[in-house]
Amino acid sequence: TLTDKSNSANKLEFPAVGRRSNSSGALESAGTNGYYWSSVQLSSSYAYLMYLYSSSVNPSTSNYKQYGFSVRCVRQ
Repeated sequence: TLTDKSNSANKLEFPAVGRRSNSSGALESAGTNGYYWSSVQLSSSYAYLMYLYSSSVNPSTSNYKQYGFSVRCVRQ
């Protein structure tokens, strides 16, 4: 959970929803990791993403779009 520094009532949560396997479509890592697409596309096959583990948050350069990562709408 991320908390707004100017208003602690505003929180942004990224649940550990897992991802879909690109080969079988099976759900993987649910409850332990979260994978979220960025709104920025790299190419027709790749897009940027952020992945979350229990101890870290990592922006990744890109990954195949065929993975079923989540999308989280965030208002600026």
